[in-house]
Amino acid sequence: MSEQPSLLSVTELTVRRGGQLILHNLNFDLKPGEYWSIIGPMGSGKSTFLQALAGQFHAPPGSLERRVPVEFVSFKEESSRFSYSSYFYQQRYQATMSDRADDGYTAIPSLRDFLQATDSPENSALLDRLGLTPLLDRSFIKLSNGQTRKARIGKALLKHPAVLLLDNPFVGLDSTFRKDLTNWLGELANHGLTLVLVNDSADLPAFSTHVAVLNKGKLSWSGPKEDYKPELYAKAVMSAPPILQTKAQPTDFSEAFRLQAVSVRYGDTVILDRLDWVVKAGERWALFGPNGAGKSVLLSLLYGDHPQAYSNYVSVFGYRRGKSGESIWDVKRRIGFVSPELHLYFPPHLTVRQVALSGLTDTLTPPNRVSPETENDLANLLDYFSMPGVDNRSFGTLSAGEQRVVLLIRAFLKNPAVLLLDEPFQAIDSRHVDLARQLIDNFSDKTILFVTHNRNELPESINQLYTLDANMNRVEEDK
Repeated sequence: MSEQPSLLSVTELTVRRGGQLILHNLNFDLKPGEYWSIIGPMGSGKSTFLQALAGQFHAPPGSLERRVPVEFVSFKEESSRFSYSSYFYQQRYQATMSDRADDGYTAIPSLRDFLQATDSPENSALLDRLGLTPLLDRSFIKLSNGQTRKARIGKALLKHPAVLLLDNPFVGLDSTFRKDLTNWLGELANHGLTLVLVNDSADLPAFSTHVAVLNKGKLSWSGPKEDYKPELYAKAVMSAPPILQTKAQPTDFSEAFRLQAVSVRYGDTVILDRLDWVVKAGERWALFGPNGAGKSVLLSLLYGDHPQAYSNYVSVFGYRRGKSGESIWDVKRRIGFVSPELHLYFPPHLTVRQVALSGLTDTLTPPNRVSPETENDLANLLDYFSMPGVDNRSFGTLSAGEQRVVLLIRAFLKNPAVLLLDEPFQAIDSRHVDLARQLIDNFSDKTILFVTHNRNELPESINQLYTLDANMNRVEEDK
């Protein structure tokens, strides 16, 4: 019996991005009935590899052949249909702003517009399975991080590809949907859809048949999953966290935040329902809840991005929003902030240095002047995270994990009194997560709110838990 032809084949493929060599002389064959997990450390070229398979880079003749329809779900959606660079970050919270172009901004597509799904029983069943049907008329940029990821997967599947390439499909999803998605992808594989996934080496899906290990842009191992033996590394010696030379902002408040009977709604849709929460100076909280429960919206009230903070009782640093005369910039200058949504809006042409220093202005642009202390802190933090010499690289040429590390550094650089960290470790490998956790624990004088779906990610110093219930939006405190 003759061997089945490859669905995709790669021969000595080399890819450069922004002058940087990302992939080097790769060879890869994808055969029918194979389901691959692509693994490797942060910055090894995993996402670029999927993009290359999807045909997003120029490939020399003969180095890439695709013989069947292929769809790719990326970490960041940029396409002719939707680009985050057409919008401003706070626009996702402007519930009273028209989503039409006549407001002077680019028209915002609804989820229905974004999906462009025909009204067929098969498509309706797909959207129901993803939990997207109730969200079809909501503006795409007003979806939560997890909801947006589901939408991207749904859009790709609506095109009925033979091969689906998924870059970190489980990032940003709560445990319930993560399990459901794993089972569902397994069902799709059983029905003939070929899958290639970038995912964590510690969590290989049951349906995976093969594993490919990337390291520094080269395939260091590939073969059947049953033959894959994870390399046993001795636990890395952790570098001592750098001590920031920038003077720490003072903790001259007894309460960082106070919310009393806070409600947020868009039309008839209730996002938060009469929440109460007090965060005192120096406390360290974890915020949990399923996708769509309102975690990011809650943080946007505290950070000053959400206009409904002014119609609620939201007190920040002892001053009620809208009553004390403090501006949004008075709030932001004392808070270090990172979130998946903020990540989406950074222009890829900015340098790493510009992105990191933009935290000093609390915008997407860096300041004109930077103190010697801050320059030293930036260099020391990049060294600490094993990223020396990337200062002048374009942000867009970094891997998703490397970009998230740069955004963490951005949040730390001004040595703020408060850190709001919304899913800060997405796409970051375990070694760099350990480094980040150690550094956060070393910030003994800061008030911290940490959002995650994974309790194992929490720094040891996080000792109070706050859980949002998606159905009733009630809050439980877990001691």
